[in-house]
Order: sequence, then C-alpha cells, then structure tokens
Amino acid sequence: MPIDIFAPATLDIAVKQLPQAPSFLRDKFFKRVQLEPTKKIIFDVYKGKRRVAPFVSENNKSPVAEKIGYTTNEATAPLVSVKDVTNIEDIMKRTAGETLINSGISPDERALTLLAQTMTDFDEMITRREEVMCAQALFEGKINVIGEDVNYTIDFGLTNKGTASVLWDAESSTADPTEDLKAWASQCAIKGYRTPDTCVMSRNAYNAFVGRCMALGYFDQKNFIDVSIKPERLEGGVTYVGRLLDPSIELYVYEEWYIDDWTTPGTPVEKPIIPKGHILLGSTSAKATFYYGCLTFTDPITKAFRTIMNRRGADSWVQKDPDARMFKLCARPLPVPQEVDAWYAAKVAASE
Repeated sequence: MPIDIFAPATLDIAVKQLPQAPSFLRDKFFKRVQLEPTKKIIFDVYKGKRRVAPFVSENNKSPVAEKIGYTTNEATAPLVSVKDVTNIEDIMKRTAGETLINSGISPDERALTLLAQTMTDFDEMITRREEVMCAQALFEGKINVIGEDVNYTIDFGLTNKGTASVLWDAESSTADPTEDLKAWASQCAIKGYRTPDTCVMSRNAYNAFVGRCMALGYFDQKNFIDVSIKPERLEGGVTYVGRLLDPSIELYVYEEWYIDDWTTPGTPVEKPIIPKGHILLGSTSAKATFYYGCLTFTDPITKAFRTIMNRRGADSWVQKDPDARMFKLCARPLPVPQEVDAWYAAKVAASE
C-alpha cells in the first residue's frame, strides 16, 4: 500500500526531519529550546538585587528572605503560518531542473518534489521571522506582533539601551569606542549580572569603530586586539572580525536583511536585521529561552483535533472545484531574554 505523503503522521515525521536553517542571533543567544504543551507561555524575567545576608542574634529567629529578583509573565506565542496551493496543472508541468522530454517522473513523484521544496522554503521564511523576533527582543526589549487581524506587543522591560554620547562616525568625532564598550559592559555586569563576551555590529557601526580606533592609534598596540585570527566570513551574512582584549569580547558584523511588509501595508521595505548604526553587547551564557507553543489542527480522517509539540507543524487538505491541494506550515515561536539586562543595545553611528 503506497504511503500517503500528505497524511498527518507522515507530515509530522517529515517536519521533524527538516534541518534547522541557520539563524545567527537565535543560535548565538537563545541556545535553550523549550516546547510547550499550550500556546500560552509562562516565563520569568530576572532583575535581581545584590542583597547581603543580615547579622542576627543567636537568641532570635533568622528573618525570612523576601522573594524578589524576578517577575513571572505570561504571553501567547504568536502564530506564524505560510500556505501554498498546488493544483492539477502544477503536478503535470515540468519542475525546475527536470528533463524537458520524457523525464520519467510521474505526477505523484513530482508532487513529492514540490512538497519537499515548499516545506524547505516555508521553513526558511519562518526562520527569518524568528530572527527578526530575536533582534526585536534584544535591541528593543519587546516584540511587535503585527499582521492581519493581530496587533499587540510583548514587552520584556529592557532598560540597558542608549546612544553613544558622541557618535563614532560623527564629523570631527572625538569618540573613543573602547571606552563606550567598557561602560556598557559594566552596565551589563551591574544590572544583568553577566559580563558580555560578544559584540554584534551593523556594517556601518563596525566601519565607524575601525575608523575611530585607527585615528586613536589603537591598532598599533599589541594589547588592543587579537589580530592573530583573520576576519572570517561565516554563514548567513555573519563575519567574525576578531577579539577585543579590553573589554574581552568577540566582534561580529551581521549583514542579513528581511522584507518588512507589515509596518506599512502595501509598501514593502527591505530592512537590516541589525538596525543600521547599532551594536549589541551580550553574554552567550545569559539565561535566554526560545519557546515554541503547541499547534492544533483538524484530522481530515477522524475529524478530531490533533495537537503537536514541535518547532514546526504541517497540515494539508484538498478542496474541490477547482481541485487543489493546500499545504500549510506553522509555528508558535517566542524568544525570551529572561536576564534581559544582560544585554546592552546602543546606537553608535548614523542610522539613516
């Protein structure tokens, strides 16, 4: 008996075997992944205090410590969904790369190829949405959920953000980027209890950093930057450019873009994932979790609801007149920077 590739059980297996597309901010800072059995995500945001244990008399009871330092929040993991329609004509036509005449590929085999390609394309689209959400959470401290019939904000209460007192690329700038980085790293340690080990920059922010450091003669100092490792082009628009010795942080330039078609509907705008002129200082050991809420579909055979816990969920059904098959890939992603002040987002160069 042939396997129905569109059966719910088959789709669930196929989705689980999808290779995870690279996503720099998600993979660098949100290494912990948690699948939830509901669409409501409950998480803690830590903003502790450095309290000192009190002195007490031997004749008195020890005081009960007040439970402070974190707040418990609840948010609905936003639903992200992409749908495709395949009609009879699609599976009868030659696909890209297929032999022009007598390819030997049947319509059923062609349908399988189309499904695999569609699933991969949709997964990359959802991954890009996840990366945009990570950037919003880290740079703005909130995620703006804007789409058709949905408009709300998930706010994590970020306070570690600001603007350099003197922009690094300002005309006749007197800025010292290293002093700015030291000050912001201290803020991460004071408010977020983490020492940053990574700095992610937009391209023009990095160019401004290099320009000021050259003007100040820092690159002539052996104790300034580790130049034994040459800049390395990584996957997904990322360049590793070396390690600063004081403060001790790895430097990355991140050049990846996305199409914003929701801020101004009808007027899509291409935007960088890292806001132009901005940098992010962060600790890769800070507590940050990437949550995935559960997904619920109807089973076309049993007519009952089925719920799955996974990074992705797939569904498919057939419509009549005109005959077509629908395929949908969904996710409920929610990146949560729980130790929110362990990061510092700053504007250091021109943003326009």
